[in-house]
Amino acid sequence: MALFPRKRRVMINGQLMGGTNEKLELESGLYEVALGPPKNFVPEKHDVDLHNTSSLMPMTVEFKDAE
Repeated sequence: MALFPRKRRVMINGQLMGGTNEKLELESGLYEVALGPPKNFVPEKHDVDLHNTSSLMPMTVEFKDAE
């Protein structure tokens, strides 16, 4: 789950996979998680190693407003 105060597209390895604050289902593995434009958030991306998660215990990454 990619957390951000506003609705944004969530990009996984450069591909559109859903929206912010929604659960996304992915296989275990290495992923680059980023948000769609506008680019007014930090960090630019998260590199995650996804494993041992479930719909009841999802991994979350958080993006914040850029200042």
